[in-house]
Amino acid sequence: MRAPTLSSARARMGDLRAVLAIPAFRDYQIGNQAHTVGFWMQRIAVGWTTWQLTGSEAWLGAVAFAELFPSIFTALWGGRLADRHPSMAVLMWVEIATAGVSLALAALWALGLLTPWLIVLLMAALGALSGLALPARLSMASWLAPPALLPSALAINSTGFNLARFLGPAVAAAMIAVGWLGAVYLVTTLTTLAFALALWRLRAVPRQSPARAPLPPATTWEVFRAVALTPVVAGVIALQFAQGLLIRPASELFPAFAEEVFARGAQGLGALNASLGVGAIVGALVLSGARAPRAALRQILKHSLIFAVSLLAFVATQTYWLALAILVLHGMAMSASNIAALAFVQLNTPQERLGRVLSLYTIVFRVSPALGALAFGVLAEAAGLMASGLLLGGLGLMMTIALGVYVSRPAALERVMQ
Repeated sequence: MRAPTLSSARARMGDLRAVLAIPAFRDYQIGNQAHTVGFWMQRIAVGWTTWQLTGSEAWLGAVAFAELFPSIFTALWGGRLADRHPSMAVLMWVEIATAGVSLALAALWALGLLTPWLIVLLMAALGALSGLALPARLSMASWLAPPALLPSALAINSTGFNLARFLGPAVAAAMIAVGWLGAVYLVTTLTTLAFALALWRLRAVPRQSPARAPLPPATTWEVFRAVALTPVVAGVIALQFAQGLLIRPASELFPAFAEEVFARGAQGLGALNASLGVGAIVGALVLSGARAPRAALRQILKHSLIFAVSLLAFVATQTYWLALAILVLHGMAMSASNIAALAFVQLNTPQERLGRVLSLYTIVFRVSPALGALAFGVLAEAAGLMASGLLLGGLGLMMTIALGVYVSRPAALERVMQ
């Protein structure tokens, strides 16, 4: 038992080193890492600003909803752009516009004009831009790395994202504690512009995946119909919707948990997000990266179950240090499930349709947490954080089990393996 485990770990580390040896992928990660740290810093600042202005869980949910929901209106356009133009060019222009939103937040805060409604408006603009960019962003790993290394490339992406989830909140919380909240928005502006510059330098890099015989041209709705007729792929995407709607939104209420449940203020908020981020990093690095459909599906379902159960444990405890430990496990399961699901969808999607399939993935991945955060915030305002978390976590667990049964049917697997 030990020998196969060590062999798998060595193979995993070899794949990670091989991906990082690709110059374009490595340069992309450096720029993306700077941007993502800034993104998490701004997220903490926006949540804390909203809480200080309103003291309302419902407003926290509304701000999260505003940031995530507009993706539904722009993701389809973003998917078509990603299928027609290099991902680097699409991302570069969106990042320049995103920097403008962060600059507006910095200026309004400095002038004392930032209100909850203006935060909602700016987060809606940011959400629209994120939806436009996310299909291209999700496809960057398959653009810069060969298919055999795709799970490892996605794991590195996730590690960077969740390392930023650890660093960004920690830095932002420290800056907020000493009264530098406005500077957080300015730092985010600069890191976003730095990422745009890195993308401009990568604009001529060709796609690394080998060319395959193209499928006949298809409209966006024909692409979506093909996904619906592939039960396993559709089921994996549906599982991401259930997680986003019922499990992931708990993290949007961390400002309320930090103050109302644990009485830890801004430092507690940073620690909650950091614990989730540490777990997500570990989950990404220890993921075995299985590419065979059956093995990949087992990973997705196993980690999804842990993701749901750990949410129930988190909202049920009022012990601060135990909550932090649970969030590490929660983050591990979240990261491992998301990486396996995204790799599964990309490896089973033709290149010329990948952008549009990932636009559907974007809608699911961003709109469901928006709806869930709004629902969680309103429910928490009426019934309390614990009761709301137990209700949504229980529903998430039941949906995970139901979808696991659906996608595990032999007839469903046969359509992927043909």
